[in-house]
Amino acid sequence: MQQKSTADKLPPANRREQFKALGVASLGSMLEYFEFIIFVFLAPQISRHFSSPDMPEWLRLIQTFGIFAAGFLIRPVGGIIMAQIGDRVGRKRIFTLTLALMAGPTLVIGILPGYAVIGIWAPILLLLCRLAQGISLGGELPGAISFVSEQVSGRKVAFALGIMAAATSTGSLAGSAVVSGLTHMLGAEAMMNYGWRIPFIMGGIFGVLSVYLRRFTHETSVFEAMKAKMMLSERPPFAEMMSKHRFNLIGAMFLAACTTIVAAATQQFPITYFVTMKKLPMAEVSTILTLMLTFSGMGNILGGMLVSWRVFNLRNGYLLMQLCTVICMFWMFSQDTVDGLWLPAIFLGLSAGASMGLSLTFLARAFPAQIRYTGLATCYNIPIAIFGGTALIVLTYLARFSLDYPAFYPALFVLMSIVAATLLWPRRHAISPFDHDDPDFNPATHAEFQPKLTS
Repeated sequence: MQQKSTADKLPPANRREQFKALGVASLGSMLEYFEFIIFVFLAPQISRHFSSPDMPEWLRLIQTFGIFAAGFLIRPVGGIIMAQIGDRVGRKRIFTLTLALMAGPTLVIGILPGYAVIGIWAPILLLLCRLAQGISLGGELPGAISFVSEQVSGRKVAFALGIMAAATSTGSLAGSAVVSGLTHMLGAEAMMNYGWRIPFIMGGIFGVLSVYLRRFTHETSVFEAMKAKMMLSERPPFAEMMSKHRFNLIGAMFLAACTTIVAAATQQFPITYFVTMKKLPMAEVSTILTLMLTFSGMGNILGGMLVSWRVFNLRNGYLLMQLCTVICMFWMFSQDTVDGLWLPAIFLGLSAGASMGLSLTFLARAFPAQIRYTGLATCYNIPIAIFGGTALIVLTYLARFSLDYPAFYPALFVLMSIVAATLLWPRRHAISPFDHDDPDFNPATHAEFQPKLTS
């Protein structure tokens, strides 16, 4: 009988595999946020085509947003189920399946007949498409984080995940640009009649191409080595997580909740706040928010670079950027003029983007490799299901009492995430259980899973 040691260090994936892993993961992240933005922007057109003509306009929109919200509500269930399979059979297979389940329904929405053609089946089929997307989205980003972090590993993890986070901003910008460009080219009437279908068809084709490209990636060496050394979790990964990693799960959920609420407060709510409530011109506010989203993508990458280059360690870099985010949040929401919005929007985009990118690395290190996919799917999707659809309601409700109040809601979650990150830091895990050179490695959490005795 011979015992294999966890000290056997794996050779890193070659540079080509690292680039491929990061590229295909980023394409999936772009598609996720592209689809999110175009559905929101095209809600009036969708509600017109998939609702009864006898239904009042406001009720049509409620029905459409209800179908949209259904995709969020099913995310935790679909994500946890798919992630457990990913922790047992491999990251690549489930990672590819999630993108296929997202691309297919996106394409179907673009060609789905409306209420005038198939009646009540139109909203039913639209709902089924959204549910399929919700199931896939629950596993897409957690799978991407697991796949990229294990392929890159070591010092480059924060930088690679920062680039992947920037892809989400790129997806949002691309969705906004496509809808805006088509509206200018085709006009409002053509956009209402058929133009709204084009972004969904584009997204579906883009997704199918991305699924094809994922065929050329390889399973992570970390998972292959754990499988070969019989180091995978013997119990179902979800049971293992709930039994031994509840503390890290709760802390990681606070980080994910903060990211969700800050994104709502900085990317979705400002249009309502500054245009409707503070009466600033729509065109200028939209330009500033687009600029902020651009700087957010830059912040994603900048935060990862600073940590990968060891200017800060992961904990200190995250805490610093989150403190800057709190300050910039109050600075931006206190502005009453367009001229006053430019600087706080830029700095808020940078700091919030850097925090969001670093939070992905924190989440990847919150769980050991054997249950990482399941842990990420659980801690990420439950806060999104709870807070993703309620953040705008809470922010709008707070603004009724005072225009100074909305900033306090995201600021509260930023402060809670700072506490959570501080408590999670001593309990962090190495990306690879075989890598003792991991710059953020903590020996206290390294020996939990040992290889089995093999003959």
